[in-house]
Amino acid sequence: MDSDSIGRSEEVLTCYKHPKTKTRLRCNKCARPVCGKCIVRTPVGYRCRECVNVQQRAFYAGFRPIYYLVALVVALPLALVAGWLIPRLGWYAIFLGPLAGVGIAEAARWATRRKRGRHTWLVVCGSIVVGALPTLLTWLLVLLAFGGRTSGGPGHLPLGSIRLLWGVVYVLMATAAAYARLRGVTRP
Repeated sequence: MDSDSIGRSEEVLTCYKHPKTKTRLRCNKCARPVCGKCIVRTPVGYRCRECVNVQQRAFYAGFRPIYYLVALVVALPLALVAGWLIPRLGWYAIFLGPLAGVGIAEAARWATRRKRGRHTWLVVCGSIVVGALPTLLTWLLVLLAFGGRTSGGPGHLPLGSIRLLWGVVYVLMATAAAYARLRGVTRP
């Protein structure tokens, strides 16, 4: 059985929510027939909205609002260090940015006892952006202060522009990795 046929039935059924809609799809958890409007794609296959909601409640069970503060207290200092260090390493930001993002996300998850909150990803990604702001603003000010003057001869870029570029690359790569690590399945 190939991956495209998972959750499909050979017989034509009707959707459990839309009795007039014919379907061959079934939820891979409860096996109810589900139409294209009601099906939700998850990392483990296609599910009906009710099964996804039950799983979401299990993910978020035990999460308390104080965990957002805990995630912030852990993520922000790490993000400040990474936001200062990684853009200074130049093109290594392409590789180190995602590693830093996942590392910061995992540290926040560890500190919150691996409990999931709907907005933990926002706290961690915001910390990464705020952590990089001092470095980005410094190099932006250098770029503005020196205007078009370059660090070398003709053909060189203005002072601060390369550092600013690597800072932006770091922020984009780290936040994307942290988002992907913490976001999970969204509520339908």
